[in-house]
Amino acid sequence: MIIAETSFNEAIQSFKEFLADNNLPTEILWVFIEDTFQRNNEFYETDFWLKLPLPEENEKFAEAHYKIGQRKNLGVSLYAFAICEDKICCSFVVPKDKEDSEYLFMSPKYLKFTFSEDLPKAQPVRSLLQWKLFTLLPFKYIKGCFMVYLQSKNDLQF
Repeated sequence: MIIAETSFNEAIQSFKEFLADNNLPTEILWVFIEDTFQRNNEFYETDFWLKLPLPEENEKFAEAHYKIGQRKNLGVSLYAFAICEDKICCSFVVPKDKEDSEYLFMSPKYLKFTFSEDLPKAQPVRSLLQWKLFTLLPFKYIKGCFMVYLQSKNDLQF
């Protein structure tokens, strides 16, 4: 799919077909750094916690992220990186510069679909009290997750 000619909705529909073809869930959870916590340690871990339910505006932020990627003309990737409650955790990867684009094997012209080979399971957090505890224990937990390119809602400009 050509990035410049593909709307957000068309990209999502094609991505869902890609997920289904790979026997993955097709119900998407748009995840941002603010929605996750991970252990604060120096070891590489794929465990993370996801605040559910996710804010309804996450899809709006995802669409804005996609449009930023279109404007940058460096490539855009839809990336499935975890599973949570039989849904797929996804984000857009938008390279910072041309070197980053080349490193990620991205084309400025075509949309890229990817998923982690061994999808970790995000631990859902539905309790506001438990979520608050994560924020009160920064020596043990930090915002974000193992995915390096997970975006912050604060970085998106409308």
